[in-house]
Amino acid sequence: MSSAGTFQETEGSVSTHESNALFNRAIEMLNRNRPSAARKHLEQALQISPQNPAYLSMYGLCVAIDAEDFESARRICEKAVRMSPSDPISRVNLGKVFRLQGDNGSAYEEFLAAWQLDKLHPAPAAELTRMGIRRPPVFRFLPRSHWANIYVGRLRSQLLRLRFRF
Repeated sequence: MSSAGTFQETEGSVSTHESNALFNRAIEMLNRNRPSAARKHLEQALQISPQNPAYLSMYGLCVAIDAEDFESARRICEKAVRMSPSDPISRVNLGKVFRLQGDNGSAYEEFLAAWQLDKLHPAPAAELTRMGIRRPPVFRFLPRSHWANIYVGRLRSQLLRLRFRF
C-alpha cells in the first residue's frame, strides 16, 4: 500500500532529526509492504514526538494494515485529523483505514475532503481514482465511449486543471 512520500513538517508538530529519520524509514517500509516494520519505526518516532499528527496518522494506517484493529486505527487517524485539519495526508490515511474496514462511503468522503483541501496534491486524487469514481459524461444522452464525450471530456479535464493552478 503506497503512502505519502517523505515527512513534511505540519503546523504544531514537534520533531527531531531522529524522529524524522524513523518516520521516513517507516514510509519506506510501508512502500515495501512491510507494515510490521513500519509500525515499529513509527512507535519509536512517537516516543520522541508523541504529538506529531503526521506520525499519528501514519501509525493509525499501520495499525489498520498490520493488526487489522480498525477501531483503534480510526481513532488514531481521527485524532491526527483534529490536530492538523488542513493536512490532506491525514485525511487520506483516515480514508484508507475506512476502505480497509470496508466502509467505502466514509473513505470516499475523506478522500474528497482531502482533495478539496489541496486539489493539486496527488494522493487524494490517486485514491479517488482508485475507487473508480468518475465524472458524468459531458453529453449524457450519448454513451461514455462516444468520440464527442471522450474529446470534450479531455478538454474539460484540462480546463479544470488549469483553473485550479491559479
